[in-house]
Amino acid sequence: MKLTRLKLKNFRGYDNIEVNFNENLNVIIGKNDVGKSTILDAMNSFFNDEIKLEPADCNKNATEKVIEISASFRMTRNENFLIDATNPTTLGEEYLLNEDGLLEIRKVINAGNKTIGAKDTKVEIICYHPKIYEQPFILYTIADLRRILKENESIISNYDEINKSKKADIRKALFNALMKEDTEFIPTIISLNNIQEDNMKSWIKIRENLPLFNLFQSDRVNSDGDKEIQDPMKAITKEVLSSLQPELDIIRDKVVSKVEEIGNKTIEKLKDFNGEIANQLKTLPDLKAWDSVFKFNLDTDDEIPLNKRGSGVRRLILLSYFRAQAEKNTIDHSHSNIIYAIEEPETAQHPDYQRMIIDTLKEISQQESSQVFITTHTPEIAQMVEKDSLIMISKNEYKKPFIVQDEQLKIQEIVSTLGILPTVFTRMVICLEGRHDINFLKNINNSIPEFKEMIDLSHPNISLYELGGSKLIDWININHFKESNIKEFHLYDGDIKKYKDLVDKMNTDNDGRRFGIYTERREMENYIPIQLIETEFNCDLSSYINIWEEFDVSSHLEGQLVEKIKDKKSREQAVKGILNSRLAQLITTDLLIEHGVYDEMKTWFEKMKVVYEGSREAIQVKG
Repeated sequence: MKLTRLKLKNFRGYDNIEVNFNENLNVIIGKNDVGKSTILDAMNSFFNDEIKLEPADCNKNATEKVIEISASFRMTRNENFLIDATNPTTLGEEYLLNEDGLLEIRKVINAGNKTIGAKDTKVEIICYHPKIYEQPFILYTIADLRRILKENESIISNYDEINKSKKADIRKALFNALMKEDTEFIPTIISLNNIQEDNMKSWIKIRENLPLFNLFQSDRVNSDGDKEIQDPMKAITKEVLSSLQPELDIIRDKVVSKVEEIGNKTIEKLKDFNGEIANQLKTLPDLKAWDSVFKFNLDTDDEIPLNKRGSGVRRLILLSYFRAQAEKNTIDHSHSNIIYAIEEPETAQHPDYQRMIIDTLKEISQQESSQVFITTHTPEIAQMVEKDSLIMISKNEYKKPFIVQDEQLKIQEIVSTLGILPTVFTRMVICLEGRHDINFLKNINNSIPEFKEMIDLSHPNISLYELGGSKLIDWININHFKESNIKEFHLYDGDIKKYKDLVDKMNTDNDGRRFGIYTERREMENYIPIQLIETEFNCDLSSYINIWEEFDVSSHLEGQLVEKIKDKKSREQAVKGILNSRLAQLITTDLLIEHGVYDEMKTWFEKMKVVYEGSREAIQVKG
C-alpha cells in the first residue's frame, strides 16, 4: 500500500489543495514559511491519533471552522484488509475504493470550539459504491446482514454454503446476487463511526492496515526528550510492535471482551436503581496505540546528556538509523508499508554526509515496503533526485500557497529558488540513451587499443551523458548545453524512431557544435560477440545468429535469472549490467572483426575525434 494523494481543506495556510505523490521518494521544496512542514504535519495528524490539533490549525479565512485531511492509497491487487472482526477481505470486493481505484480516507475535524477533542473528529471512507440497497452493506450489523441474506435466499444458489457467522462472507454473497450489468455506481461517503463492528472502533482496525508513519522534525527542543533522539527509538518501537500485531490483537480483543462483559453486567444492575440512566449507557473502548505504552532512551556513559551534544551529532543518530533501515531486506518488514518523513535531513551536516543521507534515503524509498518524504533547502539534494519526485510549493499573488503543477514551471521555480547550477563544464559531451550504453562505450573504448588511440573517453575534457536521465540536474545540464559552446556528440540505438529523427535533424542543421550517429543494430548489446554471451549465461544462441542484428538480447536472457531475481524489470536491468559491463571488458579487436561490427564501431570513434578536435567550420565540412 502506497500513499499517492493528499487533500487538505482549511488546514493552516492551505484553504484547499491536492498533492500527488511519487510512490517511492518525494522531495518538497519551497521558500521559508511557504507550507512545506505543514504537509508533513497534516500527514502526521492523519496517521497518528496522538498528534492533537488545535483550533488555531484551522485556516483563519475559513467560513466554516472545519478541517479536512484526506489521504488516498494505492492497493496491490489482492491486498487483504481487516475492516471488521470477522475475516480479511479486499477493498475491491467490498466496493470501498474511490473512482480512481484508490482507498480514500478522510478525517473531518470540528475546529469551532475552544479545544479539539476526540469527539470532534470523524473518519470517513470516500468510495464509488454500487447502489443496490438502502445503504452500503458495511454499515449493517451481522444480524441485519443475515436478515437481508434471508430476504434474497431465492436468488442465491449457494445459500446453504455461505458462512453466516462472517460478515465479509455474507456481504460478498449479497454483492454477487444483487449486482447487475446496469448497476449504478455513485460517489458515497461512509462514516466509520457508523460501522456496526461489535463495539470495536472501526478506525482502529483500519488504521492498523495503513502504513506506519514516522516523522523526524528539525525543531530543536533541547530537552531529554529531544525529538532527534526520541524519534528513532519511537520509530523502532512502532516497527517492532507492528511485527507483533497479531499477538497484540488477541490480547487487546480479550481485554475489550472482558471489560465489555463486566461493564454490561454493571449496566444491568444499574437498571434496578435507575433504568432511564442505564439505558443511556454502553461500554465503548477508548484504545490507545501500543507504541504509547513503551518509551526507550539512548543514553551515554560519559555524563554528557545526548541532547546536550552538537546538533550535527544528534542528526548523525538519524543518519545511522536510516542506514540501518536501508540494510534491512524488505522481507524483514512484517508491516505492509512504512513511511519516513524527514524535515531538512541536511541540517548541520557536512556535504559528504548530505550525499550519504540522500543516497541512503533513495535506497530506502526503492524498497517495496517503504516510502520517503523530505523537505529541503539544499540544491545538492534536489539535483540528485528524479524530476517526478520533486514537489514545488509557491505562493500566488494573494500570498496563498499552492502546488506548482506545470512540469516546466515547476522545474524553473525549483532551479530559481535553490540556485541550482549546471555540473557539466567539459569541452565535449557524448550523449547516450542510458547508463548501460555509457558503460558499454567506456568499456569498449578501454578494451580496444585502436579506439582509445583515436580518442580517450577518460579524458577530463570529455563527459559521457545519459540523455534519458530523469534527475533534475539532467534537465539543467541539457539546457546548459544549448546555451554554451560545449560540443555534443550523440550516439543512439537504431531501434527508436525519435532518436533517429533527432540525429537526422542535428546533422541537417550542421551547426558545427552538434553531430550524431545512430547504430545500425538494435542496441549496444547486439555488438557483443555471441560466444561471450553463450559462455557467460551457459546457453545456446546459434539459432538466432541470422536475426542477431534485430534480436532483443536482454529480454531473451532475463529468463536465465528467474531463480535469482523475481521481478522481471530488475532481471532485465541485471542482464544489461552484465552485458555492458563485465562482457564488454572481455571484447577484443579480433572478436569484433569476427562479429562483423569492427568497421562500424571504428566510425563512431573517428567521428567523435573530429567533433572533439575540430573547429565549428571543420566539423561542418567533415560532418
